[in-house]
Amino acid sequence: MPPSVEQTGDPKPAPTTTTHAATANSDYKYWAFISYSHSDEQWAQWLHKELETYRVPRRLVGRKNAFGAVPRRIFPVFRDREELPGAFDLGSNLTDALRLSRNLIVICSPRSASSHWVNEEIKLYKSMGREDRVLCLIVDGEPNATDRPALGLPECFPPALRFRVGADGQLTDVRTEPIAADARKGKDGRENSKLKLLAGVLGVGFDELKQREHRRVRQQRLRLAAGVFGSLVLLLFVYVAMADKGFAVPGGGAVRDFFDRHDSSVLRPAREMPEISRAAVTLRRRLFDALAAGRTTEGDLRWIKATLKPSAKLNIETWSHSQSLFAMFRMPEASHEELRTLLPYLEMPFAPGVAVERDGVKYGWTSHQGDTDTLAEPALWTTAALAAALARPGLLDVAERERMLAHLAYTQDVLRLYRPRDNGGWNMFPRQQDPDAANPYTTTLALLTLLEMRHAQLPWEGSAGRRDELLERTAQWLVDDFDETTTPPGWHGTGEGAYETFDGLTLQIYALLLRAQEETGFQVPPAILRNMPRHLARMTERDFTFPIGRAEFSAICIDHERREYTGKEGVGFLWHPWAIEGAERWLRWSEQNVVAPEERVRIRRALGYMVVDLGEEAVRRATADWTFIPAETLHGLTAVKPL
Repeated sequence: MPPSVEQTGDPKPAPTTTTHAATANSDYKYWAFISYSHSDEQWAQWLHKELETYRVPRRLVGRKNAFGAVPRRIFPVFRDREELPGAFDLGSNLTDALRLSRNLIVICSPRSASSHWVNEEIKLYKSMGREDRVLCLIVDGEPNATDRPALGLPECFPPALRFRVGADGQLTDVRTEPIAADARKGKDGRENSKLKLLAGVLGVGFDELKQREHRRVRQQRLRLAAGVFGSLVLLLFVYVAMADKGFAVPGGGAVRDFFDRHDSSVLRPAREMPEISRAAVTLRRRLFDALAAGRTTEGDLRWIKATLKPSAKLNIETWSHSQSLFAMFRMPEASHEELRTLLPYLEMPFAPGVAVERDGVKYGWTSHQGDTDTLAEPALWTTAALAAALARPGLLDVAERERMLAHLAYTQDVLRLYRPRDNGGWNMFPRQQDPDAANPYTTTLALLTLLEMRHAQLPWEGSAGRRDELLERTAQWLVDDFDETTTPPGWHGTGEGAYETFDGLTLQIYALLLRAQEETGFQVPPAILRNMPRHLARMTERDFTFPIGRAEFSAICIDHERREYTGKEGVGFLWHPWAIEGAERWLRWSEQNVVAPEERVRIRRALGYMVVDLGEEAVRRATADWTFIPAETLHGLTAVKPL
């Protein structure tokens, strides 16, 4: 067990508190001592490797610093027992390791904040008069959270970091502000955190080190490219070009892996995120305007048409109407002025005679114009649209908000009918003969709706806890329904489609599970995470001739007239919008997890291809088709964050 981490078995001997005088530079052995909790072992391993393998920029080597001169490499760095010679007195060895270390780096998390041994190591090091050589890497928790207990956040700084330590090794009541790099999400990130720590260890400026590192990496890539292409004959050049393009040549996969690992492909460039984001903003605006132009304005009717096809007859249905409103309220660039013109349209599903009720039972809405049978899908999209509107700060006045909340309570009453079991599965049809025959598509929409409710901080059936319980069960039901044995792995339909994996449905569930993990902490199993990048990377092989999967769902049920009938509904699963959202969310997930760099490049390439290369055609097609297509496309593009 490493002596610089907290362990749970035999107690680690406490380091002695003898104060050591300043050590001459020639007597230092370690450039840094990494102190951490056993639970943060992976962070410690990563930092140890990054420090010891880092090559100091040539122009900095030899520059004078507090320890003499900047070295070529930061080696060795003390992390665990492997650094110590075999000796019986572990406490003495640990004390010597601290004394022989130029710097102390503390990996800060709620685990290390509560670690007795981490605190003791800091106290001992500070008692040697080296408080200015203590550096921190924040990986979890909140600095100085104990000063603000009302926030309910876990502390990440051990006491010895927050207060000065006297020469006797005891804590004083004098506060300190430790030098910290923050690797948490939305903060410095791993790379900048590493450079900040390196700057502290080397005694150079962070900006200077970052600029030099950027120039060095760029120069290394240029030298690598020049060396490769300069040494190859024409035949080798042709071979590499063919392999990079994707031709089936021997060893072609390894060549593509190499270029992707270094983000240096010429024939398969991966677009940068700013370009992708700018393109997404433009496409979103065009789709929003197309849906807005599809509104009816005759009399008191305020519906969004079910089709945008030119010269098509007026076709109105709650399903696509609410789905369109949901996408429009979700668009980040939409102004309050624009969205307020949509508020009367949110009222239409609740107009007299639109929803179906019998004998006090709320059945909801029919799926298409002229139908008499109700489905769960219109109620789910209507709930999602209401949640999206309620989530916009300052959009609604008090009376409008109360009315929308009342509508939301109504849709939740409707949806009770389509959730006869409390196991996470949702039914498409009301009062099914087999209540356990949950529908994967309906359950997918239910997960989206519950995520929207949580995003808007709205309860379900009067309880936020009930909402979160339903959300977790719904996500777990989908996870349990995943089939890894098919090619490609994914989700099946029901009935006649029970043996077919649907590509668009699978991409939609991938996107929503990643969102659930990002927003709620739901853990997506490794088997599913493993298949996501394989599936998403293949989007670059598609265009709009790729077939759209269509499932025919059916179930014997009892309608609002108490008649037994076989409910049937066909659903077309679009791949393009959900692949965009899935790729964007996977890239965000990869920023917080250890992922091969080539995988990130492949998914970014796929995202850029779908947004930048296919975006114009996607909008052109969608704005002259059934309304659910531009609505889903707008929703998928909304996942791409604005600059």
